[in-house]
Amino acid sequence: MRILLVSHGFPPDSVGGVEQHVDGLATALVAAGHDVHVYAKTGTGASQGDRTVVREAAPRVTRVTYRYEGLDGLRSLYAVPTLDAAFEAFLGEHEFDVAHVHHLTGMSTGLLDVLRAHGIPSVLTLHDYWLMCPRGQMWRDSGEVCESVEPRRCADCLRPTFGGWVPHDEGPGRVAELHDLAREVLAAATRLVVPSARAIPPFATLGADPDSIRVVENGVDTRALTRVTPVDPERPGPLRIGFLGTLIPSKGLDVLVRALMQLPRDAVELRVHGNAVPYHGDESHLTRVFSQLDPTKPRVTYSGPYQTSDLPRIFEGIDVLVAPARWSEAFGLTIREALAAGRPVISSRIGGLQDAFRDGEDGVYVTPGDADELAQVLGRLTADRAELARMVAATATRPATRGFAQMAEELVEVYGDVAKP
Repeated sequence: MRILLVSHGFPPDSVGGVEQHVDGLATALVAAGHDVHVYAKTGTGASQGDRTVVREAAPRVTRVTYRYEGLDGLRSLYAVPTLDAAFEAFLGEHEFDVAHVHHLTGMSTGLLDVLRAHGIPSVLTLHDYWLMCPRGQMWRDSGEVCESVEPRRCADCLRPTFGGWVPHDEGPGRVAELHDLAREVLAAATRLVVPSARAIPPFATLGADPDSIRVVENGVDTRALTRVTPVDPERPGPLRIGFLGTLIPSKGLDVLVRALMQLPRDAVELRVHGNAVPYHGDESHLTRVFSQLDPTKPRVTYSGPYQTSDLPRIFEGIDVLVAPARWSEAFGLTIREALAAGRPVISSRIGGLQDAFRDGEDGVYVTPGDADELAQVLGRLTADRAELARMVAATATRPATRGFAQMAEELVEVYGDVAKP
């Protein structure tokens, strides 16, 4: 099949979870014999809408320039006419059987209308809640998880970030317009996909037919991760804890650091890997997190962004992964990657994370945002290496983690269904 993958970013230019997911999918589709082209956003280029072919080899990659220029309201975060025009020109030069759209933040929701105008069926994966929540995660700075969207309540949440775009008098109406646009986008896609059934309810509340949404779980690079050296529970020294993911407040790194500060200095050490990005204009999150550090407490090191190819090396250096998310993540990719590498997981009991492992066997679930509970669990593992050994052994008996190839095979079935005349 001739398959177009559309994403707001693609490695090595951008290395977030969705971008690495698209990279793995593209590689697996090419290996299965499909003709794959990736169309992704970049912040470099002469002017907005410029297209650059950056790779002709499979998968081919074209990047379109967008730097959030000319923003004048909430709707301009979603509908970008210059990017629609650039995509229109791109489709005029290529032919595809199907397009799989992964994320449109920093691009344009109008791309789905352009695909429909060209007669190209589209599959839209809903990796998060950006379509109806400009913050992306239906999570408030207070720590509250939103179960659904409501214009007036959303306006109050968005006002501190977007200021004059959400005035007290007209804000709820403008947010309601965004929710209407989200409904139009969901209707424009030929097929909707989510990585976990737990991501469906908010979209169903918005108006999407839950029975029309297909669940296709994400895959990980199992070939590389299953070759990682097993954890040695008897290894001397502190318990090596890993945190992987984008370093934004909703990921809960602050909760983990607070938990660590309750433990003895030599009991554990934390190794942080991930992309540090501003959170809706807030560039001080990491400063606030690391200001909690105490030199008499466990050591914390930050190694910066990583790519999928770095994961074996990263997991070689940790004994346990902690995923202290505070928002309702749709899937939880890093958890599955850790388990594939034989690393037990301590995770928040929330969203798609809570389907990843067997509580009390190959991992432990804790209450989101509860640093005291997290500290107790970490303290048990440092005091009783036999419990760690049991958890490590349990990772070897769990069902095999889903790989990129298996995921791609299921998605090709979806592509075939929507591409049929």
